[in-house]
Amino acid sequence: METKKVSVSSKLVILILTIFVSYVIFLNLVCSVYANAVLYAILVVPVFAAVLLLSAKIKILPAPFAIMVFIMAFLMKGIFAVMIDTQPISDFNTFYKYAINLIQGNKSFGQLFYFKTWAYQTGPVIYYSAIMKLFGTGLLPLKLVNCFFMAGSNMLVYLIARKVSNDFTARFVSILYLVYPAPYFLTPVLTNQHFAACMFLAGIYVLMLDSMNMILRGILAGLLMSVGNGVRPLGLLIIIAVVVWSLIEAASFKKTATLVMTAVLLVVYLLGCFGLSAAVRRAEINPEGLRNNFPLWKFVIGFNQNSKGQFNYDDQNNIFLIKDSAKRNSVALDTIKKRISIEPYKMVAFIGTKINVMWAEFDTMMWGFYETEDGKLKASKEIQKIEPIVLGIEKIFYLLVFILLLMGLIRSLTSRRIRSELLLTALALLCFFGVHILIEIQVRYRYFAVMLVFIIAAKGSEILFAPFKNYKNNL
Repeated sequence: METKKVSVSSKLVILILTIFVSYVIFLNLVCSVYANAVLYAILVVPVFAAVLLLSAKIKILPAPFAIMVFIMAFLMKGIFAVMIDTQPISDFNTFYKYAINLIQGNKSFGQLFYFKTWAYQTGPVIYYSAIMKLFGTGLLPLKLVNCFFMAGSNMLVYLIARKVSNDFTARFVSILYLVYPAPYFLTPVLTNQHFAACMFLAGIYVLMLDSMNMILRGILAGLLMSVGNGVRPLGLLIIIAVVVWSLIEAASFKKTATLVMTAVLLVVYLLGCFGLSAAVRRAEINPEGLRNNFPLWKFVIGFNQNSKGQFNYDDQNNIFLIKDSAKRNSVALDTIKKRISIEPYKMVAFIGTKINVMWAEFDTMMWGFYETEDGKLKASKEIQKIEPIVLGIEKIFYLLVFILLLMGLIRSLTSRRIRSELLLTALALLCFFGVHILIEIQVRYRYFAVMLVFIIAAKGSEILFAPFKNYKNNL
């Protein structure tokens, strides 16, 4: 009876994700047809077919293949980092500028309003200052180190996909991710997403290593996730997914060891987060450590119907810039209450709009390939010519991988049991989808989630490999 009940819980998680993904695919299909992007399927489908054949025929052991994927990803991303002279803007410029100050011994930035309010942004500053101490203050070393972690993420897509499905499909999705255009849009950008995503994926992978002691897995995963969270605070989403996963697994298979591992992870993660924050205070870099002193801000933006849940200057000028923190929180809370008090049908329509903007709009080359002109980002004439083509190709690539994701979810729903590793990855993706219904959105924010999409797409790719004899013989 207990197993049946928990089996229903697992299926329910996959079912909810299946419904959401189906809606996202529908929105992307509409977007693709409306913008004539479907024409680029002529270019993208042959790439998928070629990668499929390569993955089915290639004969190389898993360890060398993982290393090969890492090297290829680093080289391909590194070429972009070297060739594209992207200057840091917005928050990325803030990280860069104050990282230089920090290695010069100037810690005064910790007293600025920006860093007092969002002290957690001190994490990326420290991360880049550490790289600068080793390689100098030039932009290229920072970009190449980011490429290193992007390559690590690509390798982890392969390693985790092997746990979710099998080696054939894992090779397929990891090579697909290697040539997927969207990550290249952020390759020359000094974003904290690259390092953090690699740490979070590494933490998830560690939890899947059955050969490793449970306690050690909890400790190592907790450390990796706390370090990733110190540079980009997304750790809570992964932790929630892990907790739900462990509860389902423990109840289904009576694996109390899974609960112990999760408890250890939670303790280590919290100690790591508090420890890093305390270290920042002790070093007198920021008296607020790595705290978020205005957590309501993401919800203020996220529930703004006029801006479709995206950043806007009205909220910045009228709410964020209020110096008195108590008054600012009061105004923010009143604003949130007002914005969520609309008629239910309007809220449903607004959520639909946010999902469309976040998960179905075309990606952007803005951050890495636009130029600053009169304080605004503008595409050069060369970029204007190629951007529609590149984004059209990316859109079809994105759509096809989501279709593979859906196939994997349906395949799991119709099977007798759901792999533990797939359930964990699905929960992490579901948490990511869910939280962005509530908070600020940007197309750029889907960077980490798309890696999870590729991983689960490995399960759907099993259908594509079915005709290959060597695939059947080696399962």
